Amino acid sequence: MVTHSLVIIANVKLRANPVHGSDPVAESAFTVTLGYFLWDMVNTYKNIDIDGWGYMAHAIMSFGVYLFSYSPLLQYYGACFMMFEISTLFLNIHNSLEDLGLQEAILYYINAMALVSSFFFARIVYGTILSVNVWRDLANSPIPISPIATNFVRLANIVLMSLSYYWFSVIIMTAKRNALDADLIRALDEMDKHEVKTK
Repeated sequence: MVTHSLVIIANVKLRANPVHGSDPVAESAFTVTLGYFLWDMVNTYKNIDIDGWGYMAHAIMSFGVYLFSYSPLLQYYGACFMMFEISTLFLNIHNSLEDLGLQEAILYYINAMALVSSFFFARIVYGTILSVNVWRDLANSPIPISPIATNFVRLANIVLMSLSYYWFSVIIMTAKRNALDADLIRALDEMDKHEVKTK
């Protein structure tokens, strides 16, 4: 989806009219996106005890925003926000490496740094800039927009960005805890080695 997003973002017609512009490539890509978030809602509901309501809110809000894109509304920004999924690539690799028990591999640490960096720059920095632009463009639209659509998009943006900020704080806290755990393990190993030498 990221590659499709780049094609949509490069579309001059959509860039010139980011609020009301429409393009068949964007609509095709958003159809797949809607299918994914529909599956995500069903799957998250089935595993709500594991995934939690945060993931459910993410799936519902994302589904609704991309559904409104057929109005047409915010198709350009829809592609921009899909760039968030850059971090998902590294998250999937992270989970696969953990499943394989490769937490000590150098690839695990390189991927972890890529995950944190991509999440921060794609979702926090870029996402915040996009959010400001969306709110500004919705407020300054020369063409009337349904209040239902406008308010839903704003609500979805608040919910989704809040989740991104929260998840990023969890990533940082987890990274700190893992670093402290690793330091503790090294310290205990050094103590064991020292005790062996002194005996």
